[in-house]
Amino acid sequence: MKSDSSPELKIHVLPGGKMPKRQTLGAIGYDVHVRGIVSPWEMEPKNQHLRKMLFNFGDVVDQSVERFIDKRVCEKRCRAEPVYRLEPGRRVLCGIGFATEMPFPLCYLTLCRSGLASKHDIMVANGPGTIDPDYRGEAGIILFNTGDESFYLYRNMRIAQILFIYAVIPQIKRVKRYDHLDLTPRGPGGFGSTGLR
Repeated sequence: MKSDSSPELKIHVLPGGKMPKRQTLGAIGYDVHVRGIVSPWEMEPKNQHLRKMLFNFGDVVDQSVERFIDKRVCEKRCRAEPVYRLEPGRRVLCGIGFATEMPFPLCYLTLCRSGLASKHDIMVANGPGTIDPDYRGEAGIILFNTGDESFYLYRNMRIAQILFIYAVIPQIKRVKRYDHLDLTPRGPGGFGSTGLR
């Protein structure tokens, strides 16, 4: 059900990308798909809005990632396709295939998919990560294999979810002394100071 107060945002789907999608009517998270393995350091020479594509699950294979490319029969597919092998203890930056325009102060957070974390030990290393409303590039998900076995990424695999939220932009007032902050019963207690029960 669409609310009248729902903000409007624009999404441009990149070549090889897919729209983020809620899997059920009651879901608030949108699943996002891997478009390709991208560079954390370099931008595309012909399009400075995008990170350099290292592997697009097809013909683009950069020498830096060539040793991680295999051919396998993927889940829900019946033919062998190029896949990216994410080895134990390694991480990789995945482009998720779209750019957004959001009204300020709407943003979105990048988050783990619970099934990948619980069944395959695949975590989102930059999750939660904040995608700001003034960012116009392709967001990236850093997948980290915390398990003991290789995990295979295939074209358009759902690798993470995003959650749209409004941020509170406070008016910050600086005070000169610590005792100008209101006292509380908790005080400076943190890092488990209240115990486990």
